[in-house]
Amino acid sequence: MNNGHHLTNPLPLATTAANQDQWWVTGILLAAVAYQAVLCLLNTFGLRTSVAVVGMTEALIMLACLPMLVRRLRPGLIIIGLVAVSYFCIGAIASGQLNPKTFRDLAIPLCFFWLGCNLGRPEVVDRALVSIVTVVLGLGLFELLMLDTYTRFFDIFSYYVSTGNLAPITDYVRESKLQLNGTRPEGIGRTLLPGLLGSHRVSSVFLEPVSLGNFATITAAWGLSRDLRDWRKGVFFVSSAVVMIILCDSRFALILVPLMLLTRVFLHGAALNLALLAPFIAIGLVLLVGVTTSEYGDNFMGRIALSGWALLEFDVELLLAITTPRFYGDMGYAYLIAGFGLPLCLLLWFSIWLQPMPDERGRRFRAFIALYISLILAISGSSLFAFKTSALLWCMLGCLLQNPARLATRTSVPGYATSLPLPTPNYRGNP
Repeated sequence: MNNGHHLTNPLPLATTAANQDQWWVTGILLAAVAYQAVLCLLNTFGLRTSVAVVGMTEALIMLACLPMLVRRLRPGLIIIGLVAVSYFCIGAIASGQLNPKTFRDLAIPLCFFWLGCNLGRPEVVDRALVSIVTVVLGLGLFELLMLDTYTRFFDIFSYYVSTGNLAPITDYVRESKLQLNGTRPEGIGRTLLPGLLGSHRVSSVFLEPVSLGNFATITAAWGLSRDLRDWRKGVFFVSSAVVMIILCDSRFALILVPLMLLTRVFLHGAALNLALLAPFIAIGLVLLVGVTTSEYGDNFMGRIALSGWALLEFDVELLLAITTPRFYGDMGYAYLIAGFGLPLCLLLWFSIWLQPMPDERGRRFRAFIALYISLILAISGSSLFAFKTSALLWCMLGCLLQNPARLATRTSVPGYATSLPLPTPNYRGNP
């Protein structure tokens, strides 16, 4: 009894709230993964897209996270965000130029990690990822089997010209409607099943095969992190990742997934924290390759050497991000340090490892993501911050903390409200 009213059973209300969360989170993550495919479709049929439209779409997707973010404020994330913004502003004053992309690059992991923390239920991401993988594989197979029809709906080359990503480096006239890396050039060829699949590299909703390979790697990490009792779900995600890796011919994923598998087999418990050292080891190897290599080649060693040469030219101002950096195309570590500054990079990195992962699965996934971050920065520029893969990655990591925010659910009795835990065996309450 409460003020003369009989209270309704809170469990159905909590179950309804959990179902609403499932649909909401699935929609947000699917939008984050596939929004560029939708914009490309609209661009193909005459609704011209621009950088501003892409940025506005990303902002709207992050705005959709707000109802879940306000359930519980995260003081640590807010403090990190304020420190980073202050650092960016100091760098802008010192260099005389503000780089808005650094704000965007930081906003994505903070927003979606916060979303994952407040969600706190890996099973929700499980179901969302099944839906996303189904869409990605479905459209990928459509592209593989009916390429001409696919490109009539998705003129990828025209889309990237409209958004300004290809204008500086290529002509506007081109027969293929795929991205520049949508086919392997002659003399290089496919690595995986070249006789069966030819030179075409599938990109699916990501519009470029590199992003599909990164998504496949993240999906494999999610599957490999599972406990043995959940091996069936793990096999689904890993096998789906293998199919995607073959379709897009991702050499990066072909190296990283076996490395994650070895980590899964040989590292357990506290030994998984050794992944904390991964970026420092990677930077050391990048510098070593840069010092010992004198010629560039369009391969892994050439990409690493390019990153090494860029880092060897850094001075104190570039290390602190208080000067105007030059363009770092496929030089991830140079792009990151010159944009964020070494002190902020260290703060962000160690903050990841201060998060109290409650179980072995969370520690495994964090170790896999550490390997992913460390290696992708060695061979690519801003791929780590691509919205279509970064949003999913950070939401996954946050939800593995398994500490969901309580959801205030109003009962059917007017004037009565209660805070209900969502029905999940992983619920641990607020800190």
